Amino acid sequence: MKIKKWQLYITGVCIISGALLAWQYRIHTSNLAVSQSRNSALAAVIQELEAETARMEEQIVAFRGKLDKIQHSQVNGADEVTAIQAEMQRLKNLSGLSEVTGPGITVVLDDNRTGSQAAKSLPDYNAENFIIHDKNVLYLVNEIKRAGAEAIAVNNQRIVTSSDIRCVGPVIFVNSTRMAPPYVIQAIGDPETLERAVALGEEFPYLKYKDFPVKLVREPAITLPAYKGSLIQNYVKPAEEGGAVQ
Repeated sequence: MKIKKWQLYITGVCIISGALLAWQYRIHTSNLAVSQSRNSALAAVIQELEAETARMEEQIVAFRGKLDKIQHSQVNGADEVTAIQAEMQRLKNLSGLSEVTGPGITVVLDDNRTGSQAAKSLPDYNAENFIIHDKNVLYLVNEIKRAGAEAIAVNNQRIVTSSDIRCVGPVIFVNSTRMAPPYVIQAIGDPETLERAVALGEEFPYLKYKDFPVKLVREPAITLPAYKGSLIQNYVKPAEEGGAVQ
């Protein structure tokens, strides 16, 4: 029996259609399984988030309760808290960690450029003799400290216990900050006492005698910035009670 071409075409179409239908069914089944798996995963995530939300809500309630207790204790001990805060502020002022304002003095030290220019023609001319050195600033700061200054700054660098005033070549460093003349030293304290200590000390009269353009002024109110450097100590530790640190 001879098979006609159109029968072959129909048979081929049926085979291909069947294969496509089977492929689509497998894809649908696979997608359905994936979808179900994703839905299950999403449901698990949602449940976990809901549980986490419930835990956080419980923590919020607990924290609010603690906050209420703290606020209540602060109200009951307001005088004690105020005293502690005042003492902390006093210690910050003494340690240079806060900006401070008060009466005091301003001392200005500058290089003797006029004297240097006039002495250049001399055979024994030395430029070092006409500039302000780190030791001049350091000696004057120490005199002001000993006079009872409550706060000191040099060119807006607050002086604290760890401050250093040193020379690197022709440049003076204060708190590792490079400075150039004029050097403005400001101190808060009793203006009359500080002025007398500087005027009758050793460094200021010496520089004035050497014709350096120095100035000393009383100030009714000056503001000194807080210390901005590091206070980290690598080797200092509390001493043991009853004996020295070994």
